[in-house]
Amino acid sequence: MGRNEELEEIIRELFYQNTEGEYWDFKEFPYFYEGQDKAEINKKKNDLLHDIICMANNLSNHEAYLIMGISDNPVEIIGVEKYLGRWTQENYLDFIHSKKWAGDYIPALELRTITNGVGAELDILVVHKSQRVPFYLKEKYQSVQPNQIYVRKGAKNTSINKQAEIQDIEKLWEFRFGLIPYPKERVFNYIKDTDSWIKMKSSYEGMSWYYEKFPEYTIEFYDDPENEDLRTPPFALMHTNARSSWHILRVKYHQTILLEFSAHYIDEARGIAVHPKSSSLELFDSYPKSEYVNSYYYYFEDSPELGLMCLLKSLINHDNGAWSSHLSMIPVFENLQQKESIEKLINSDAGKHQELVFESKEKCYVGYNNNLSDADQEYARIDMATTLMVKAVLNEYKIEQFYQ
Repeated sequence: MGRNEELEEIIRELFYQNTEGEYWDFKEFPYFYEGQDKAEINKKKNDLLHDIICMANNLSNHEAYLIMGISDNPVEIIGVEKYLGRWTQENYLDFIHSKKWAGDYIPALELRTITNGVGAELDILVVHKSQRVPFYLKEKYQSVQPNQIYVRKGAKNTSINKQAEIQDIEKLWEFRFGLIPYPKERVFNYIKDTDSWIKMKSSYEGMSWYYEKFPEYTIEFYDDPENEDLRTPPFALMHTNARSSWHILRVKYHQTILLEFSAHYIDEARGIAVHPKSSSLELFDSYPKSEYVNSYYYYFEDSPELGLMCLLKSLINHDNGAWSSHLSMIPVFENLQQKESIEKLINSDAGKHQELVFESKEKCYVGYNNNLSDADQEYARIDMATTLMVKAVLNEYKIEQFYQ
């Protein structure tokens, strides 16, 4: 997915929230365009600087978006394409760099223009996330006061004639000094930094790595002797080679375990799968009335499970084959809301989706080296069929949403 496509997806999700939030704000009009008089331009410059400072100091410390071309009440796409002479990125950067900033720390901006799929253009002023918060001026500009900290809290900016609340200012300084995010939150970002993990140990029992930038963060991947007698999970059996093994995957800060998951070699040892989460539907009667199952496996996007799988693939130099095959079977939801929508959709037409489960079972094939009886292979196919059905329904749902 390209950079503009990624941004379009982000803005689409924010639009569907049907409200403004802590790191996004809707503007019906561009800040500047042909035909504005001098008084209006000066007022808009004042508003723009205040908006940028607030967004840069959002209390989520998240990349922020000033979205031009969407009205806020009601939330509707208006578009900016009819406004000629709109400011370019160079205009925005010249403006913000002409001001006097405390510590000479200046918010990083980027102007992007996207379309919403039906021809309307939106200008997005991206205010990049930074740990140099709080940003504030050391010289007054119009109504924007010097040495005064403005923030974005919830969906509101600090009033231009007021100072942010002391606890909110303290939170921004905690970001500056690296006190937050706390270790468990911080490690989610480190997991994505695949090039900065250094191997510490490798043996027949397992492997471990430390994070080069902050060596107190480590990852351990070891045999799990307590679970070695458990049956192989069905998603591991569906690979070409069904041989698998149970492992423990731990992420630690010093000696504190921040994250712990069961994990499995898949396709013998061609990939590693972190054990998915599980949920349940309302399609089938309980055993023995029905041999089919209501439970299914799933992941969430941006979850530590997926992040660790990607990291391990890179660290151990596995190719994409086993990893891609695994994710082709397991539903990956964008968020809890999407998961609940899919479950509601499936449960609302049980008969139709039962048939899809039956069809999915016929597409399941247990790989070789499985050491299972025919009956156990049949059970593994049944156990996996509901997950494959949910995956197919989710794929269709995403396609429909994309073209809406």
